[in-house]
Amino acid sequence: MPSVVRTSGLRRRAQALGESLLEAVYPRRCALCHTSIAGDDAPLCPACREAVEAASRHPACPRCGMTLAPFAGPACVTCAQRTFPFDSVVRVGAYTGGLRALLTAFKFGGHEELDVYFAERLARVIMRLEVYEEIDALVAVPTCWQHRLRRSFHPAAVLARLAARRCRIPLAPLLVRRGGPHQVGLSLTARQANVRGRFHLARGCAVPGARLLLVDDVMTTGATAGECTRVLRRAGADAVHVAVVGRAGDDPVTLRHV
Repeated sequence: MPSVVRTSGLRRRAQALGESLLEAVYPRRCALCHTSIAGDDAPLCPACREAVEAASRHPACPRCGMTLAPFAGPACVTCAQRTFPFDSVVRVGAYTGGLRALLTAFKFGGHEELDVYFAERLARVIMRLEVYEEIDALVAVPTCWQHRLRRSFHPAAVLARLAARRCRIPLAPLLVRRGGPHQVGLSLTARQANVRGRFHLARGCAVPGARLLLVDDVMTTGATAGECTRVLRRAGADAVHVAVVGRAGDDPVTLRHV
């Protein structure tokens, strides 16, 4: 037995030494500014971490997830002008500045190791929901098979899987998406038309009375989340809430890039 313990201890020390040597030769880099960082600061340097977290300090409308103006009351201008089929939206932060840059790196820049960072932050906001204890399952906004063939990494599915594990809520693959063009660059009206009829309930699934939480990486106009919600409600879901990492505004500049 002592020899086993000694060997195990030597193996751990050798592994730690190997990791230290590897970090000395190939130091970890901040996902945003690419400066060297210590292991405890991964994936961001302190300055970039502060820039990213600044996007989560502004209060958001619980109905649509948009940033509330200073000194605004409970009424949101966006909600006053539109109606949404989902019950509420929670977000990590506004899709701007450092958070927007980091999400772009996560989705398109080859920084898939950011999945744990974003999933942990998403799980925190989910667990602060008033209806957290009532949620029956998390549902990822799906992508169509054509998109999966072109790109195997699907951010919403990854985030939903990791967040479900941290929140101890089941993950349910309830939705399927038919093919269609991307939403990038489309107006609100065009986005709504683009997703209409694109989603349907997966074969063999039933959700009567279910209280569900729809997960996506970014919400821009709410068109995709809205269409997914309509499908789930037609299938009998009692409530559908939405959780996203970034909530973008409806301004033309943002729409062209999300």
